[in-house]
Amino acid sequence: MVETTDSLLKRLRQARGGDSDALGKLLNEFRPYLKLVAQRAMDGRLAGRIDSSDVVQQTYLSAIRKFDEFTGEDADALAGWLLLIHERNLIDTARKHLEAEKRSVGREETQIETEPLAEMELTSPSQRLMRGERAVRLAAALACLPDEQAEAVRLRHLDGQSLEKIARHFGRSERAVAGLLYRGMMNLRKGLKEQ
Repeated sequence: MVETTDSLLKRLRQARGGDSDALGKLLNEFRPYLKLVAQRAMDGRLAGRIDSSDVVQQTYLSAIRKFDEFTGEDADALAGWLLLIHERNLIDTARKHLEAEKRSVGREETQIETEPLAEMELTSPSQRLMRGERAVRLAAALACLPDEQAEAVRLRHLDGQSLEKIARHFGRSERAVAGLLYRGMMNLRKGLKEQ
């Protein structure tokens, strides 16, 4: 369950005082949010090659090393700071994998065209809106849903995909996907109320 604002602030003060357990617990509150951001950023060619949990772990390591540089005073500032670190790690990870793909010995003459990293949509409008405490709570509630419900809700409401496209993704009828989305949204609302 996601912590209250007061308990997050308390953990932030403890972490600033050098309490590594408090820092670990504080960062763990943002895991579902960062994982969701990574999953959205790595859709497409990189989704099968990069595990979003690995990128989140790299973000945690970077945040621990640089925590003394964090100057914010609340959970929203921490979420924004972590997101900046996370986006840099996503770009670095994508760059490494795309470069490895370019150099692959098994590749034929034609190379896959890779869009410049500056043009990769790692920060979409919906991701920018998801910053802060509300986004962390939403991501935590989404992470508690059954996998298929979470994926359907993410594809429909965060990625804006059509019902038809989601049905193809799952290999189901549009009616079955509509039911999946309905159950997912009901469970998401219930999860948010319980937080």
